[in-house]
Amino acid sequence: MFGKPPPPNSQNGAGRPAAVDVAILEGGGLAQVIVTNLSPLTYYVFLNDRVVAPEEIESLSVSIEAPDGGIGSAIVRATLARYVVNVTGERSQQRTELFPCTLEIIALNRRIAITCQRADSLEGLWISLGLKPDGTSSDVTGAKSLRILLTDGILDAKLTWTDGETEDLLPPQ
Repeated sequence: MFGKPPPPNSQNGAGRPAAVDVAILEGGGLAQVIVTNLSPLTYYVFLNDRVVAPEEIESLSVSIEAPDGGIGSAIVRATLARYVVNVTGERSQQRTELFPCTLEIIALNRRIAITCQRADSLEGLWISLGLKPDGTSSDVTGAKSLRILLTDGILDAKLTWTDGETEDLLPPQ
């Protein structure tokens, strides 16, 4: 036997939902960014199980910011800006808000995973870094903001702690 034990009063046997149905990516689902080369900057973006053509991507930005001293509202956004061809055949920019979803960025032997249940809300927001040999990661606590930018030739990720210290999450390029 493996996996978590079923919760008390859960459905067992024939009453349990089919695993194939439970495994579906629902809602915003999963967004993944995999950086494979720095010079030239080469990356791939996947939304759920579909690749976004690299030539379509203008930028991907993440902005998470807690309000100062609890005053104001939180900023919790992840935006994919890409070029689409409109009905007249011209290219125009389209912005897609990714949250709610799980966003995973793998670059420079680093991993940043963000799970956000609601845009512009810190409730249901988890940030984890790295990947340990046992499959776990390090959860971020005590952060004030996280900013990530991926665009033509630029890859930048900065985490600011509540004490004001800012760290680069990716080594210098």
